[in-house]
Amino acid sequence: MIAAAVIVVLLAGLALVGPALAGDAVAQFDFGEEERTASPGETVTVDVVLRSDGGYAGEGIESYSFVVAVPPEVGEPTSVEAGPWLARDGGSVEQTVTDAGEGAIRVRHEQADAEDGVTGAGVAATVTIELREDAPASDATVLIADPDAQLHGSDFPMRSLGDEATIVVDGGGEQLEPAYQPGDRSGDGVDVTTANETNRTPESGDDAGAETDGGGANSGDDSLPGFGLGASILALGVLAAVAGAVRR
Repeated sequence: MIAAAVIVVLLAGLALVGPALAGDAVAQFDFGEEERTASPGETVTVDVVLRSDGGYAGEGIESYSFVVAVPPEVGEPTSVEAGPWLARDGGSVEQTVTDAGEGAIRVRHEQADAEDGVTGAGVAATVTIELREDAPASDATVLIADPDAQLHGSDFPMRSLGDEATIVVDGGGEQLEPAYQPGDRSGDGVDVTTANETNRTPESGDDAGAETDGGGANSGDDSLPGFGLGASILALGVLAAVAGAVRR
C-alpha cells in the first residue's frame, strides 16, 4: 500500500514540475521604439530586440524566428539584417527570410556553431520597411507575430512574446492593421532573400551592447521558480501518503 501511494504521488508531482520548467523560460521580442514617423515613399528601419535569461540549466538560445507584418496598403518589409545578439560570442548566424503573405515576412536566425546559446538583451534583427508612394495618412500597426525561440540542447519550447509598434504616416490618421493573422503560414515557403552579412560580430558602439547584461548563456538568473513549486508539492504529497499508510 505504501509503495503504491508513493508512486501515485510521485507521478502527480512530476506532472506539475514538467510544465512549470518548460513554461517559465521566456523570450521577449520587442521593437526598439514604439512609434516612428514617416512620409509616403520613405524607408523606415526598425530594430527587433530580443531579451531572455535562457533556461534553468544555464543554456541560452540557439535559434529563433518571428514574423514582421505591415498593413499592405501602407508598405512592406523588404530586407533584414541579422543583429549582433546571436553572434555575440563570435559565432556565425544563418539567416533565412521567407514570404509570409501580403505585407509580411518570416525571419529565422540560427547560430551555426552554438556551444551553449546566448542570453541577455540586444538587437536580434534590423528590418527595412518601404512605404508605398500612395500610402494613406494613417497610424499603421507593425507586428512581431508568431515568435519562437529554441534553447540550446533542449526540446522544451520557450514561452515567446511578440510586440507591436506604430508608424505614423503623413501626420497620422486611421488606425490600419496588418493583413497577416498570427498563426498564418507562408503560401509558398520560398526563400525571398538571404542576408550576406550574417557573420556580423558585435560592435562596441552598438546600442545592443548598452542593453546587454552579460555575454554568454551563464549571465541569466539561475533560480528555478517552477521547479521549487513543483518539488515542494511533490515532497509534501509523499510525506502525506507515507504518514497515511503508516497510520493504517
